Amino acid sequence: MFGWLKPEPSQAEGAFSKDTALDALRYVVLDTEMTSLDRRSNRLLSIGAIAMDGAKIRIGEQFYRVVNPGVPVPAETVVIHRLRSEDVECGEPCAKALEDLCQFVQGAVLVGHFVGFDLKLLRKEMDATGHKLNNPAVDTARVHQWLLRHGRYSEDLHIQLEKLDLATLAKHYGLELHDAHHALDDAFLTARVWQVMMRKAQAQGIRNLGELLKIAGA
Repeated sequence: MFGWLKPEPSQAEGAFSKDTALDALRYVVLDTEMTSLDRRSNRLLSIGAIAMDGAKIRIGEQFYRVVNPGVPVPAETVVIHRLRSEDVECGEPCAKALEDLCQFVQGAVLVGHFVGFDLKLLRKEMDATGHKLNNPAVDTARVHQWLLRHGRYSEDLHIQLEKLDLATLAKHYGLELHDAHHALDDAFLTARVWQVMMRKAQAQGIRNLGELLKIAGA
């Protein structure tokens, strides 16, 4: 279940044209687990990703890697992601995992919940491996805030705008939450959230990549 299949090329070289309709884009929804939230010292532990063609989730195009960070995993973070030092000792070298990830996301718009944190970590790791990750990226937390502001008025809107964790969004959009803080499971849940969000954003007039990046680009 947690392997990955290399997707067939589905986008032309101009895939990132800002005029491309949302339904015509390929997306890769991703999530990472890391040793800590300290940006100066955190290291990558796992990557989960799943592909989408427009609003269609491509269940057969999954990516999951456990990475050996080369450092001990702090005990206080194990209770969150459940990856112990002994679990990652046999993980892939970071360079190999990132090389495979770059191939998997080629030609895709990246989507993630607070995806800026994931991208900063991935790009920091890539500085050491020589890889690049320049895909456009969309933050589902920002999409949610935009939808709330452009939706029906609510007296507790200011509170809703602050409740942005993935579990709250899943509940808001009528989705079930399963194994939180597993990179692939969180990526899949985020893909389902994005599936609903995309339709709502289109209904509010967001029709192409350029408009989407204006409201939620990361």
